Amino acid sequence: MTMCPVCRGTKSLGFERRPRVPLLQNRVWPDATSARAAPEGALDMRVCETCGFVWNGAFDSTRNIYDEAYDNDQMQSPHFREHTDAMLRAILEGLPQRPVHLVEVGCGQGAFIARLACEARPRFASLTGFDPAWRGEHDISGVRLHNCYFGPQALPLIGAPAEAVVSRHTIEHVPDPLAFLETMRASMSEDREARLFLETPDIEWIFRNFQLQDLFYEHCSLFSPDSIATALEAAGFEPIRISKVFGEQYLWAEARPGARMAAGQGSREAPGALGAEAAQFAERRKEIIDAWRSLVEARAGVSDVWLWGASSKGVTFAALVDPDARWLKGAIDINPNKAGRFMPVTGLPIAAPEALRGGDVVIVMNPNYKAEIARDIERMGKRAEILCLGEF
Repeated sequence: MTMCPVCRGTKSLGFERRPRVPLLQNRVWPDATSARAAPEGALDMRVCETCGFVWNGAFDSTRNIYDEAYDNDQMQSPHFREHTDAMLRAILEGLPQRPVHLVEVGCGQGAFIARLACEARPRFASLTGFDPAWRGEHDISGVRLHNCYFGPQALPLIGAPAEAVVSRHTIEHVPDPLAFLETMRASMSEDREARLFLETPDIEWIFRNFQLQDLFYEHCSLFSPDSIATALEAAGFEPIRISKVFGEQYLWAEARPGARMAAGQGSREAPGALGAEAAQFAERRKEIIDAWRSLVEARAGVSDVWLWGASSKGVTFAALVDPDARWLKGAIDINPNKAGRFMPVTGLPIAAPEALRGGDVVIVMNPNYKAEIARDIERMGKRAEILCLGEF
């Protein structure tokens, strides 16, 4: 697909192509053989020269299935919990001063909406969540959760027009983000106090920090501040605030119901230097991959080299730097559901932090967690050389 899914522009720049990538980075496998046979897709990452939106032109939505085996839980991390707490406070501060009907789109296993129910139940007339990966392992008091995609067919399940819609880390998985936003707009009350709260990765941070491991199949739609504002206006929202959070890795957008505007009719400026940043990103990719490959190969000659993080970033980094699993020992992950499993395509094993021995090398997949990981290793009484993506 070469037409921009947001503004329908026809001028785009391709900057990252990979013919074989894991289809689902957050799905782990029971053994190395099945992991190496995990389904694959392709990347054809493009940036729109009109609005700055980034998408995967090779994405096939008929193949991307989020089911009960999908696991992207990050709540074991204190640093991520602190961030989640900040976003919860931002939502509560932005709500009308009356009980509201709230919908969470992409609620996972219900951790965030359960926090809302626990900490601020009087603020809500109802709480409803949607996610096709919801396993239904336990009920959450006062919350209705639905194991389905959030499309037009889901609207009757809400019961009453939503006065608050929350969607965190979901729109980047959606190949038609404009239709997705339009469905959320259709679910909402026309009250000007109604609010949409949206969180998604920031493509500007990825470009400016040369984070190759942040481009993968599941994230088929990536936004800059300008392009998320363009999409919101085109879907019938009025942006109130668009800011950068979590060390500027994510965009946080708040919007109210407004008039629908065609791309180019709102208040957005042209994407400016984003196309140039994408081109520079493409020019440096081989240099960055080769440098990490050389470093991993050299360290593996004297120590065990582990990735810290067996989710999307770790899976992608391993596939780029050590696709045949020749040098990496495996991946450390604090999610207990992943220990003893295997990463897709490379078949690298996943272990709990206790697997580290003295003198191992640890490559941290996300610089936001470096200090937390260093403290965890120290608490275990172990030593490790800690390297970090984005600092090399």
